[in-house]
Parts: sequence; C-alpha cells; structure tokens
Amino acid sequence: MKFYQLREEDRQFLYSLLYATGIILFWRGIWDTSYRIPLLSNDFFVLFVGLFILTMTGYMYREFDPLGQKISKITKIVHDVINLHKHGQHHEIYYHDEIGNHEHKLLPHKIKKIEHDFLIFEEKGHEVFIPISRLTRIHRGKQVVWKR
Repeated sequence: MKFYQLREEDRQFLYSLLYATGIILFWRGIWDTSYRIPLLSNDFFVLFVGLFILTMTGYMYREFDPLGQKISKITKIVHDVINLHKHGQHHEIYYHDEIGNHEHKLLPHKIKKIEHDFLIFEEKGHEVFIPISRLTRIHRGKQVVWKR
C-alpha cells in the first residue's frame, strides 16, 4: 500500500528545485574561489574585465540598444501598413534621401520585403534598400499615422 505517489508536476517541481540549488551552489563556489585569486581582489580590474567580456561578446549591445527597440516598433507599424494596404486602405510612406536632401514617397504595394531593418523595393529593375531609420512619416490618406 502506497501512502503517497508523486505526480508528474510534483516530480518536475522537485527536479527544478534541485537544478536551481545546483546552479546556486556552483556560482557560490565560483564567488568564494574568486576571493582567493589575488588578481581578482582588485575591484577596478574585475569591473574592467567584466565590461570587456560583455562588450566583446556583444551582449551589451543586444540588451541595451534603445535604437533597436524603436526600429522594431517602426517595423511593426510598416508591416501593419502593408497588410492594411492589401485590404484596400491607402497609405503612403515617406523617407528622407540624404544624398538628394529631400523626401521621397513610397507606396506600400511596391515594398517587396522587410529584411534586417531595411525596406526593399524595386525601382527601374533594381532593388533599392532603404534603412528603416530613414523613415520620416506614414500617412493614411491625409491623416498622419506615424511621424518621427
């Protein structure tokens, strides 16, 4: 006669608790060992090495990229505009041309794809790549939907 039988959820919880305990003990061992290494007793050296590792691995740029969040928001808006344009709502996208120093109008149906923060459309048989950061405004008819 069994008094208590572990359910699958209980077993998963206990394994998770065991894994978390193992990870905590592992990092505690690293932490305590680091006090015994003379070079790591200098706070400024440890700060420099930590920042160097975060910078060289690119982690710093992935996690703390305020422009990237803004670009992803604009990208979502452009995707929505393309979908709405396919369903009959007329939109216009404007971008700034730095070489000609003026704005161009782009209709959403001309956009072939959005790839790595670039709008790609075809003009006169050539693919044109426009960085999303160059977009200045998006109109639905006369109404401004988005503006930089």
